Amino acid sequence: MNEAIVNFIIWAFLATVTTLILLHLSKRDEKKKTLIPAMLVILTMGYLMGYAVSNGNLPLAFSVFLVGGIMLNLYYASMKRRGYVLEDERTLRIEEISARRTLQVFMIGLAFAVIYLSIAQQRNPALRDAFILAESLLVFLFFTHLAFKIYYSRVM
Repeated sequence: MNEAIVNFIIWAFLATVTTLILLHLSKRDEKKKTLIPAMLVILTMGYLMGYAVSNGNLPLAFSVFLVGGIMLNLYYASMKRRGYVLEDERTLRIEEISARRTLQVFMIGLAFAVIYLSIAQQRNPALRDAFILAESLLVFLFFTHLAFKIYYSRVM
């Protein structure tokens, strides 16, 4: 129980410091104040997720993830309705490019991991599961990307 109190104090300190920093920064830009509730939700999610994982409570961890995701999504939607979140063609294009580059970097990194693990698993059989996982992820990403490409080439 003593550890829980220390963890709560650390969480409260981080939440307070983050809020104060965002309030200080928002003196120049009023829209930055909208980050405070989202940051508090994320910090609370991190605290509760850490608690759930350290106690091996899988249902609580998934519940925290789902509830936090729903709360952030609802908050983002309300900010969009109020006009705090602006999306135009430029921001959508930036999102497209960053998503494409992220996918490319991740797939190249995964390909290097597959190459390394294919050789390393011959010397250390314990790495076979990691090799199969990396290979499966690479194949899954490739075919998912291909399927979306085919789908959107027909739709657009």
